[in-house]
Amino acid sequence: MTGIRFMDEIAAPRRSTVHSSALRPSRRQSTENEIPLSEYVIAMAVDVPQLELYTHVSKDLQLWIERIKGIYKEAEAEALKMTPELFQEFVLADEEGQNELLHQLKLIKVNKHAQAKSEWYDWKTQWVEQLYEKVDQGFRDLEADAKVLENIIRQTQEVVPALNEEYENLLRELEQEQADVAELENCDQGYLNELKTTIHEQSVALEAFRADVDEGKAKLDRLQEKLEEIEAQKLETTNAIQVAERQVQVQKNSTHAEVFRLKDELEALQNLHMLQVTKVLPELFEFRYASSYDVSVPCENFCPVIKEVSITRVQSAKLKYKDAFPALSPLILKTASSLITRSNGDLSVRQIVERLGDYWSACSQLLAQLKLVAIKYPVAVTHGEDDGSGFTATVTVMLPSKKAKALISFIFDTRTFSSWPISIQSMQCDVKVAYGPVQRDTLQEAILGRLREATVADNYGCLLDACTVALDCYV
Repeated sequence: MTGIRFMDEIAAPRRSTVHSSALRPSRRQSTENEIPLSEYVIAMAVDVPQLELYTHVSKDLQLWIERIKGIYKEAEAEALKMTPELFQEFVLADEEGQNELLHQLKLIKVNKHAQAKSEWYDWKTQWVEQLYEKVDQGFRDLEADAKVLENIIRQTQEVVPALNEEYENLLRELEQEQADVAELENCDQGYLNELKTTIHEQSVALEAFRADVDEGKAKLDRLQEKLEEIEAQKLETTNAIQVAERQVQVQKNSTHAEVFRLKDELEALQNLHMLQVTKVLPELFEFRYASSYDVSVPCENFCPVIKEVSITRVQSAKLKYKDAFPALSPLILKTASSLITRSNGDLSVRQIVERLGDYWSACSQLLAQLKLVAIKYPVAVTHGEDDGSGFTATVTVMLPSKKAKALISFIFDTRTFSSWPISIQSMQCDVKVAYGPVQRDTLQEAILGRLREATVADNYGCLLDACTVALDCYV
């Protein structure tokens, strides 16, 4: 009634989809000419993917055909058990109704057939596009291989003339050596043996001469080293003589005025370095720094005992100078003591003086920075229970435009404040907003940006500038 048939029962003409390479004569037919490499490349890039795809599609279609046949048999069995309503309606209808049903079924059949053809064409189009992609990829690979081969051929052509020339030179050398060998074979062998013996004797004598030359060079080197040692001793003796003559000259020609002049120069140097030496003995060395700290260094024959070094604050300095930050004085004193007593290795008296001088210079510069900040803003200094943890300087700033208050904390560990301003880039800071609509991160970024601009040579008032820059963010 419906006229439905499966695809394997339709006898439709099939278009050829065989690649042109398959229509060429086989290798058995072409016995004289070999198949070129391009044919293999085309076969691997076009024919083999087509064959793989065709095999996969064929297996898939075969499975679908077997499955549809089983479904069709099941439908036939069910139709035999129970006649569908459509067939009953077709039997009960008159001739005009049957014609209408047949017309509707034919329309459905044509629609489904058209849909199947459309899906088939879509699949085939996608398949062809995939083949084009593979062909394009294979073509690009071939072009890349061609470029590589061109470079190889060009390099080979550049090297070949030199190799040919080298080969010709080797051939000429070989011919010359062969001619020399033939000439030697034709010479008197006794005379040749005599020449060989003479050459051997001369070689032995030459080796003996070389050994004598090496021995002479060794002696010359030893004499040169001895001469250098004598010259060094001569220089040391000359320097010692000059020092002794200078001391004798001073002892002979020194006067009372010369002694006072040297004393004034010594005092000027001590004032310049803020260092006053008070006692120098084989067992003790004492000096005073900046009229504020007394340093006592016990010694053993002028060698300092590091563990027994003591540093104290001068009592008169507490009354003479006002301490702007009383909380820092004990910390600075303890850190100075630990800087010497906890040092690795043995220190000389000079190294102790230089290290303490650098430390107190760094502390004085940092205190000057904090004093500048304290002139404009309240500054509170706190330090932890551990002396090695450093201290924190907290600056309280007001932002009238935002009706806000912020606490800026500059954190100084022991390494930072003991080597200021060399360690200015490693200083840390923290910002806390007490109240008001201001952003903590904005203030902290402004402060860190100003501190990063400071250098060892240009750092005067950097802490005060950092606070001012933070306030300028909310002007």
